[in-house]
Amino acid sequence: MVGFCCLGGWHPGIAAESTDRILTTAAAVRSLSPAEAERHYPVKLHGVVTFYDETIFSRFVQDETAGIYLGELTNMPALLPGQVVEVEGVTGPGEYAPVVVPTAVKVVGEGEIPAAKPVSFEDLVSGHEDSQMVEFGGIVRAVRFEKQSKYFVVDLVMGGERFTVYAKQLPVDQANALVDSTVKVRGVGSTMFNHQRQMFGIRLLVPKADGLVIEEPAPANSYDLPVQNINSLLQFAPQGTLGHRVKMKGTVVYCEPGSAVFIQDENAGLHCQTMQRDVVQRGDQVEVLGFPAKGEYSPILEDVIYRKVGVGTEPKADAVDLNEVLTGAHDCRLVQLQAKVLERVQRGVNQFLLLQTGDFTFRAYLPQSGSGDGLAATRNGSEVMATGICIIERGNNWQAGKQWRAASFRLLLRSPKDVVVLQSPPAWTLPDGLWIAGAFGVVALGALSWVIVLKKELRQQTSMMQKASLAQPGAASPDCSPTHPTKA
Repeated sequence: MVGFCCLGGWHPGIAAESTDRILTTAAAVRSLSPAEAERHYPVKLHGVVTFYDETIFSRFVQDETAGIYLGELTNMPALLPGQVVEVEGVTGPGEYAPVVVPTAVKVVGEGEIPAAKPVSFEDLVSGHEDSQMVEFGGIVRAVRFEKQSKYFVVDLVMGGERFTVYAKQLPVDQANALVDSTVKVRGVGSTMFNHQRQMFGIRLLVPKADGLVIEEPAPANSYDLPVQNINSLLQFAPQGTLGHRVKMKGTVVYCEPGSAVFIQDENAGLHCQTMQRDVVQRGDQVEVLGFPAKGEYSPILEDVIYRKVGVGTEPKADAVDLNEVLTGAHDCRLVQLQAKVLERVQRGVNQFLLLQTGDFTFRAYLPQSGSGDGLAATRNGSEVMATGICIIERGNNWQAGKQWRAASFRLLLRSPKDVVVLQSPPAWTLPDGLWIAGAFGVVALGALSWVIVLKKELRQQTSMMQKASLAQPGAASPDCSPTHPTKA
């Protein structure tokens, strides 16, 4: 043990349970259960650095059997991908998979990064490829530069799942030129996990510039794509460009910069999810580029960019009744219907109205209403005309055919002006009257109790005064006439 401490730079609190078992391969460490790995078995590995960067807490080594993560070491040398190293340390349970807690790391030569193993979508999401050099392809959705880590962060979609790629260099001059490209990535699988050791995401760490390769470039100018009708999204087509960008054109009905833009054309509405912060006004004509995806009921566009191409008038809201709304034909479109206000709710900066039309209740919400009064002036019991973007809530009982109706819907209000009071509630409503009557009853009961108590106290005081009067010398008896003095 003394020799091990001297050679390895022993860490307090980390001691091998048994020196009889020395693990010499990464696969042997990975085969341990968390409880076994916590026994701190001694480890001696000979492998190649596949990725190393302290700024993103990433230290990976791979030998001929598997890749493994290295824990923190105070005197860790600055490692580079491709370096051959000898690692001494002990096993640890890690926060997701077993790791090596190093006590000494020595660079002994230069080598080649191991060949990346082609993997499928299922392989990645299983978590089995954590810490391994892997290769897979996908379509680039978005690219941004992270100032803190100084890496390009590439969002990639494969098999409907989103993955994040960290790369120091891109195979294009302009980052946005990579969006919508089909690429192949070779890098180390780094699992993202919670405090219960459960995976919630995967990121790929690219060690060298040739780890990100374009297989099919994006169009030179995406805005040159043909315009599609909103209704054509996710419709059956014998041929198509599944997973790639599409171009839509419509009129803006709502804009929340950095979050969402809603547009509509003559026949349909569309929810566009975006990080772009350019402000467009209601009525503006815009072109949007994005990736089709399934929404709650109608398709949506993800990772949208947009540009203003004209100015127009704000679309008139579709005047609808309850049955028309529940058919789903007005999803993501601007609608207007009459309702009664049942309740107002404030949750943070968002305000909600519980509305009723007929016997059916639904919600209308005003996001980020700020410090103004918002919907506070709308009294419960008011008859209102509500205008907003219809969001269909499909429910679990969908079926084909014209008889199907949605479980519910909600309205996205754009401003407090979207709720117009048609008729205010009576000054004295039945609930108000009952409440006031109850209050008067309580007051009257209290007053009556007070009078009874006063009468009781008065009788007691009168009785006490009479007794005190009888106790005085020469006091007259209440039952006898006064005594007259006797004549001499």
